[in-house]
Amino acid sequence: MSMDAGSAEASSGMSKAIYTEMDKVLSPPLVKAVDDASEETKPGTQKALDEARRNWKQMSFAIATGVIAHLKESMEITGIQTSGDVSANVSGSTGPIAPGPHVHTVALTATQQALMFKQTGSTLGHVK
Repeated sequence: MSMDAGSAEASSGMSKAIYTEMDKVLSPPLVKAVDDASEETKPGTQKALDEARRNWKQMSFAIATGVIAHLKESMEITGIQTSGDVSANVSGSTGPIAPGPHVHTVALTATQQALMFKQTGSTLGHVK
C-alpha cells in the first residue's frame, strides 16, 4: 500500500485518519456548546462547529501531505533481509565447433532454494 495523503476534504488516506482523531479530540466542547445553546444562539454555535470542522479537514490534509513528503525525502531503510528461490533457465544450441561439424541442443534448468538476500552498504530506493 502506498502512502496516500488523501484530499483537502479529508475523505480518504492519511488526512482522513488525522481528521477523525482531530475531530474526536477537539469537537466535544463545541458540540456541547451547540447542545447547550439557546434557540437564539444555536445557529451561530452550529456555524462555528461546522467552520472548525472544515478547517480541521484542510489542516489534516496539510499535515498528511507534509508528513508523507518528509518521509519520502528523508526515510532511510537499512538491514533489509528477504529470502526466496532463484531459478535459471538456459537453452539453445552449440556449434558447429571443431573438430566436428555437428550441433548439440542444450536445455538446463537450475533452482537454488531458500536463498537469503541481505542488504549491505549504501543503497538508494524509493518509498511509496
